Amino acid sequence: MSRTDLRDQIICKAGEFGADDAGVCLASELLSGPAHSGSDLPGDVDDRHSVLVIALSHPPDQPELDYFIRKDGFRFGNSKGNRRLMDISDRVGRWLKVEGIASRDLHYYVEHGGVFLKDAAVLAGLGTVGKNNLLIHPGFGPRVRFRAHLVGASLTPSTPLEFDPCLDCRKPCLGVCPEKALDHRGYWTEKCQVRLDREFEEGVLRPAEGENPPAREARYCRECELACSYTGSYEL
Repeated sequence: MSRTDLRDQIICKAGEFGADDAGVCLASELLSGPAHSGSDLPGDVDDRHSVLVIALSHPPDQPELDYFIRKDGFRFGNSKGNRRLMDISDRVGRWLKVEGIASRDLHYYVEHGGVFLKDAAVLAGLGTVGKNNLLIHPGFGPRVRFRAHLVGASLTPSTPLEFDPCLDCRKPCLGVCPEKALDHRGYWTEKCQVRLDREFEEGVLRPAEGENPPAREARYCRECELACSYTGSYEL
């Protein structure tokens, strides 16, 4: 089977397992890019590896997909949408194992060996980064979530898209950030993080259930995402 045929088969399987879209980039191109400069990269990745990027749409009428739940006293948490993505990634991994191809899930905690998902999605042909600093998918706009899966095979990469959804836009996203983290001058991560930290601390404390300890539910800000006027009119 050719590198291109295997890529297409893997992308097709991701769709069968629940992905709304998927693409492939070379691990070497992603991990040698400027975004990963100075980060601790996975030590088992080389030119023989590819990255499958899995996309799941997040429509505005399903906000619960992003409700972030973390047990008190624990550093990490999860959301319903991300659990769906993890399940798709796991199913892809089990299928690849049967096919004799080593693989593993890749999370988004870069400091612990993960990858920058926006960069991966751009290289995998799933969209472009807009003025709102979000990945804009041609069909779902910025209302989409991603997960990555490392594949132990050199696949033909997907072709990055060439479109600019912000070109003729009035850019309503630039004036809605409650923390002034986004405007015509750029984006400030630290200002955005202040809001996210506060929303977690002020989140709903869910009571203990059975053997599960209390957990805090944060409903993070999506103002810049929901203000985006892109409707997905780009023709692939």
